[in-house]
Amino acid sequence: MRLLLMTAVFLVGFLQPVQAGLNATTAKAIGNRFQAGWVNGLVNVLVLSTVLIVLSARSGNVLPSVASIRAVPWWAFLGGMIGASIVVIHLTAAPQLGAGMLVAIFVGGMAVGSLACDIWGFPGYSVMKVDGTRLAGLVLVVAGVLLVARPWAR
Repeated sequence: MRLLLMTAVFLVGFLQPVQAGLNATTAKAIGNRFQAGWVNGLVNVLVLSTVLIVLSARSGNVLPSVASIRAVPWWAFLGGMIGASIVVIHLTAAPQLGAGMLVAIFVGGMAVGSLACDIWGFPGYSVMKVDGTRLAGLVLVVAGVLLVARPWAR
């Protein structure tokens, strides 16, 4: 199961720059990156609603109850804001930076953020030890970002 999950994560990671390019194409066609972000969100809601309906059909429990939504801490809803900000930033940056630089910088940010989540056990994560080997891996990721992004070159 773990290998299957790792493969799925790799595949959606592979598709992330494709998504950014598709969203940028939508923004160009529509003429507004925020409207394109809205279209992206609408498709997201439609797909997730369909999956939710199909998977929940047997239980009849399609939507979460108001009580269960009220039980969610206010700060947990920031996840949706972060997701929307990723779409908007990618819509803005993809055409100017290109896929390689966009993803390299994004991966660098994800690597640093991931270790921060492990060190401090940010919501949803347990505290995990970050040893020298993991820090060396972070250094290699940052080096890779610099080699792909090449901020010294034009």
